[in-house]
Amino acid sequence: SFNHPSPMFSLANAFSNEEIIEFDSRIKRLAGVDNISYIAEPKLDGLAVNLIFENGIFKKGATRGDGTTGEDVTKNLRTISSLPLKMKHSKDYFIPSFIEIRGEVYIEKKPFLKLNTRRTEEGEEPFANPRNAAAGSLRQLDSRITSRRPLNIFLYGIGNVEGVDFSTHWEALQMLSGWGLPVNQYIEQAKDMNACIKYFERIGAMREELPYEIDGIVLKVDSLDLQKKLGNVSRNPRWALACKFPAAQATTIVKGIAVGVGRMGTLTPVAIMEPVNVGGVMVSRATMHNEDEVLKKDVRVGDTVVI
Repeated sequence: SFNHPSPMFSLANAFSNEEIIEFDSRIKRLAGVDNISYIAEPKLDGLAVNLIFENGIFKKGATRGDGTTGEDVTKNLRTISSLPLKMKHSKDYFIPSFIEIRGEVYIEKKPFLKLNTRRTEEGEEPFANPRNAAAGSLRQLDSRITSRRPLNIFLYGIGNVEGVDFSTHWEALQMLSGWGLPVNQYIEQAKDMNACIKYFERIGAMREELPYEIDGIVLKVDSLDLQKKLGNVSRNPRWALACKFPAAQATTIVKGIAVGVGRMGTLTPVAIMEPVNVGGVMVSRATMHNEDEVLKKDVRVGDTVVI
């Protein structure tokens, strides 16, 4: 196990524009200011990690776990081709002697479908979604298996740091980019709440076209002084909010029911369906492992189902 030098918080959730406006009003009230600038980011549906770099060299990495203690996955993180193991020297940003960098490990939609096809051909259970595939791959005990998985990473924040000063979250993101670390291209500055809502709607409309799964956006107060002043409530920072999109749904028809054999010989019925696009992923199979649910709903060939 791995103790995070500074805690990794979870975010409070919002599901509507009204809740986003409420969040903004609450912060203005607490901070005693008339306007707040935010940074708006796509919320990737992956696995949160914490990376430690010392003098520009990647030393250790762990999963978020409970926010205080995570699982050491350094060996597996080293297999991710989009993660540089050494920071690039940049004339603008000095390389710190110690830094904690937060990020998200994910798998893109297309490589995920390929991975599942391969698993099915090898007689293994397909993963339910890219998030489970990313989590399962990163927590593998054998890093040779992890290296065959199409893992990717985006970095989006800084924890403890020694030897570098910055006063906004936006500056922190520019530094990460300057050091050659992968930062999501759709992260933007939002000068007020209106811009945040527009961003939420715009990213929601782009969701299908993105090569990876996102389940919402994250808003963060840009000023670090203000973040400190606002602090956190239990495990949630007061200065950040996850705004979730409505769950993607689609209807399709069950064409047949096959039986899958797991590695341990477990038999699981699998519904074979008319392929349908759900949140950017083509779905044509679903395991029917929940027997009570299948019996209760009386799922049969020819039925229309909601995915």
